[in-house]
Amino acid sequence: MRTRLALTLTPSLTVALALFACGDSGSSDEEIGESGSSTTADTGTDSSTGDTSESGSTSAGESGSETADTDSETDTDTGTTGEDIPPCPYEPVDGDPEVELELVAENLSAPTFVIGHPEQPDRLFVTLKSGTVVIVEPGSTTANAEPFLSVEVSDFSEMGLLSMDFHPDFPEDPRVYVHYSPSGELRSRVSEFSLDPENPDAVDPDSERIIYEKSQPLGNHNGGQVAFGPDGYLYFSIGDGGDQGDPNNRAQDLSTYFGKIMRVDITPSGDEGYSIPADNPFVDDADVLPEIWAYGLRNPWRFGWDPATGWMYAGDVGQNAWEELDIIEPGKNYGWRPMEGNHCYGQDDCDTTADPNTANVDGYIAPIYDYGGAQRSISAGYVYHSCEVPAWDGRYFFADYVLNSMWALVWDGQSVDFLGEVAQPENISTFGTNAWGDVYLAETILGLVPPHPESSRIWRVAPAG
Repeated sequence: MRTRLALTLTPSLTVALALFACGDSGSSDEEIGESGSSTTADTGTDSSTGDTSESGSTSAGESGSETADTDSETDTDTGTTGEDIPPCPYEPVDGDPEVELELVAENLSAPTFVIGHPEQPDRLFVTLKSGTVVIVEPGSTTANAEPFLSVEVSDFSEMGLLSMDFHPDFPEDPRVYVHYSPSGELRSRVSEFSLDPENPDAVDPDSERIIYEKSQPLGNHNGGQVAFGPDGYLYFSIGDGGDQGDPNNRAQDLSTYFGKIMRVDITPSGDEGYSIPADNPFVDDADVLPEIWAYGLRNPWRFGWDPATGWMYAGDVGQNAWEELDIIEPGKNYGWRPMEGNHCYGQDDCDTTADPNTANVDGYIAPIYDYGGAQRSISAGYVYHSCEVPAWDGRYFFADYVLNSMWALVWDGQSVDFLGEVAQPENISTFGTNAWGDVYLAETILGLVPPHPESSRIWRVAPAG
């Protein structure tokens, strides 16, 4: 049975052997990335290889207070329950209790992401940096001995197996998607795998289909999130390439993939493993990569949507002074590197007067929240929608890997109500969610070199008492 732990930890900084996505000095290596090319094609559904999107669908995360129109049959990990999902199992708790962290998994080797099965929300799939996805069954805190998926990765710095998602129609459509760093030449890869028809607890290792692959100059700032949006399209993030201060200004360069969030249709087109949604913001500009959804990001390690509003939250790890939390909208520029958070970077004459999620005079979108200090690394989270604590509905939980703090805030579309620190878990690199709207957080303890110690844990955000 899972145990519930009330963590009482000192707020002292943890000196980690290695840090995910943290601000660092980087290097002056020359850029070896390429601008890539994409083929714009019909985005209609292909029953064998396409996604569930239609070209006229509503764009995920579009601005303002409007609620996104979401099809409950195709949503992945949205926090709502459909006819194939068991009802939320918790007895509702009155009032606004303190946060307690319930241990749900332990003895893991450097987890990088956690997600609930679409129809069995408390059956957890955990990506491990060393290249495997493991399953933690309901009622157990120990991962199954046999992995769900294994890939060969470059497991150093911030590389490795970084995240996964299920096809929106999983398990009827038995495909899963991973973002990882394949072994050999430094690269970022987004791939599709299909379940083994003889074993529903494992993918077919020979089923890999590469959707997107690009070279990396360094082993850090790889981004790492892959997720289907409420619109059924696939989104993924890539960082600025890793050099200190982005000296080549890659994040602002719309002809390259560095420092961007991408959006593609998983239907292949021509020689590409994807096609371009007709409503992508730069689809009609020949000088811009058409897969770009948003840009001006340093290292967007984690992003995710609030299913109730359609808002797309992303944490962008700062250089050495400011960590930021953004609301991502199509075609918007989030300011790196003229800006770090809502502050100047390497200059004194930038505009820092913009309101949250509003463009400044130079067109850079201000974060909804940022916080300062050297040696920080934001771990972006998820909005809580579990039935267990109604008072927490709509609260966004996030953390910092170095500060060993977890906070909560509420964004109403115009301003932030920052609710302060709610827990002090150590080494939290990533969050996860499930179809009940639970929020999970994963501790990532890294070795100086692989293999990483099998000592990391995962918790569920729960009420004290």
